[in-house]
Amino acid sequence: MSDLGFYLNVAVTGLSVGAVYALFGIGITLIYKATRVPNFAHAAIGTVGAYVFFKLWDQTNLQEPWINLRIPFTGLGWKVDPPGVPLVVALVVALVAVGALGLLVERVVMRPLASAPTLNLIIATVALFSLLVGLSGDLFGQRFEAVPSVFPQGIRSIGEVNFSNDALGTLVVTAVLAVGLAIFFKRAALGVAIRATADSREVARLLGISADRVAGFSWAVGSMLAAVAGILISPNAGLTSFGLANLIVFGFTASLIGGFTSLVLTFAGGLLIGVVTNVASAAPWPEGIASDLLGGQGAPALITMLVVIGLLMARPSFIFKGIRLDEDSGVSFARTATGIQQEDAIRRSLDRAGQLGLLLRDWQLGRWLLAGGAAITLVVVPIIKTSYYSTVLTFGIIGSITALSVVVLTGWTGQISLAPLTFVGIGAYATAIATSSWGFPVPLAVLFAGVATVPFALLLGIPALRLRGFFFALATMAFAFAGPGWLFIQPSIVARSQVDRGWFGTEFVQPIYFTALSCAVLLFMAMRNLRDSRVGRTFFALRDSHSTAQVMGIDPVRYKLLAFATSGFIAGIAGSFTGFLNQDVEGSGFLLFFSLAAVLQTVVSGVGLLFGAVLTGFLFSVIPQLTATPTSGVDQAPVIIGGWLAIVTIIQNPNGIGSFLLRLVRPFDPGERVAWASAEADEVLVADEDEALFDEALVGAPGGR
Repeated sequence: MSDLGFYLNVAVTGLSVGAVYALFGIGITLIYKATRVPNFAHAAIGTVGAYVFFKLWDQTNLQEPWINLRIPFTGLGWKVDPPGVPLVVALVVALVAVGALGLLVERVVMRPLASAPTLNLIIATVALFSLLVGLSGDLFGQRFEAVPSVFPQGIRSIGEVNFSNDALGTLVVTAVLAVGLAIFFKRAALGVAIRATADSREVARLLGISADRVAGFSWAVGSMLAAVAGILISPNAGLTSFGLANLIVFGFTASLIGGFTSLVLTFAGGLLIGVVTNVASAAPWPEGIASDLLGGQGAPALITMLVVIGLLMARPSFIFKGIRLDEDSGVSFARTATGIQQEDAIRRSLDRAGQLGLLLRDWQLGRWLLAGGAAITLVVVPIIKTSYYSTVLTFGIIGSITALSVVVLTGWTGQISLAPLTFVGIGAYATAIATSSWGFPVPLAVLFAGVATVPFALLLGIPALRLRGFFFALATMAFAFAGPGWLFIQPSIVARSQVDRGWFGTEFVQPIYFTALSCAVLLFMAMRNLRDSRVGRTFFALRDSHSTAQVMGIDPVRYKLLAFATSGFIAGIAGSFTGFLNQDVEGSGFLLFFSLAAVLQTVVSGVGLLFGAVLTGFLFSVIPQLTATPTSGVDQAPVIIGGWLAIVTIIQNPNGIGSFLLRLVRPFDPGERVAWASAEADEVLVADEDEALFDEALVGAPGGR
């Protein structure tokens, strides 16, 4: 075969993969157009649809053909072996199932967050992703399943170019769906309504368009598209509960090329990404740096990152016409759907019962007892107990330091970064290189890890000078994907992944723990001083209003880069202790999913508070390890419950658990009673309006009073 024939065949294969990227992108675009929600759970929804289809289709030979129905912590469970049905029936059931799932997500999770900041919308879908991945693992099994293609086997040839039926079928299905949806948006009344809602939800409401109906339809159809994409890609990628997670990056890239508005450009963007990444991976690059950087498994991650950041920085008008890239930071003080914060409702109830004053008086002494008990526990337990507790507490400290880096960057300056674990990974590998290759002592290695991470943080900070909110989050997502997918698999880095513990020794973890604890205390004290300084107040001004901060004479470039450097340094320190604790650094420990989880945990704990960073390590690292017990065969029960609790927290306590706790015990202000009375009057007014509307509906109804 000639060189031209080789590249043409590689391109054809890339087209079929790119068609799946396009389908994911079209679904993401559809939901974003109607609701402005960036759906990071899209691939997980597609996984559910693929599982339902292949569990039902009679042509599938699965290792675990049954569906597990089990109740966590009870030992009760049933195995349901669904009957095999023809392809069409299995497809219809799968589409109906994920369509209903999409409607449920919109109604229960996203509708209460309709006016939430961008960060909370992202975190809600990340929590949903975690929940659905856990559910898929327990319901459908966690084994890797090889599944057949939905198209007949066979290859068609035109000259030297071979077209498999699977590739052709995938291209045709994707093209038909893309063209059909484009026509629907242009001609159908509901399609026009979706476009109007995307332009302005308030204007659409005034025109009589139901935003809830539009959102429900978009989530249902978008979820169905995700299921089709999952069904088409599974024969090549295999079927696992976590296998399609990375496809969300390619789906968002395709949507970005389409400007999150054009389905045709999204379709073309998916095909382009598929072809370019496939050709780059298969091309015979010269041995050396070129093959390391551009060839093999790392090419898709690198190319995707360059495309995403390049497009966002260039902002071509043919893609971004009508889209505002100067949106708000997406991080702010959020309110619940009812308008009154939960902690204020509790304080109002306690005050009426005469218990609020007692609670606040007890807290004056209780906080010192609590702090003293925590300090004694942190010092004494690792000394008198085994290394197990030192290891658990060290992981907790690492989690808190990582969360601190998120607080500084996202909570204080409003930069939604989805790549904290990538910087932790850079710090871990820097520690491995410093100790094993250069012989650095422990203190110098820890400091070097923090300093070495700063240039990478500044590099990521460059797009932040032009981007905010969701669009900057996209750039950081691509960076988080490229970290473990490209940077951490470079041969020169993999060869230096062993950490020399030096005077820490290899037998005991306690020295690592106490060193990490000391560094954590110093970092938190330094950040507390920074928060209360002029620099900290400048960070908050940039977060609250970028335009107002500029009018006040604040230089955004200087302070944004300072925030990135500070956050990167802190994350690098967390990475250093990660390396010392594990000794063998592996890129798989810093995947995009783990970065998303770290951001989720920090937001749930309180992304704007130092106390939130402390809570993160305790709630999401220490407690899960200390309470880990068999869950009666439901391996993912903690993940499922954690995802659901995160969603509930985002809805009920949008500013995090830490904010709830601190505001609950804040000193009493007599003006609060005035605010409570006003809120109560508003509640009565809303109730009266609702009753009037109900009476009006009854009168207008057939047979009404």
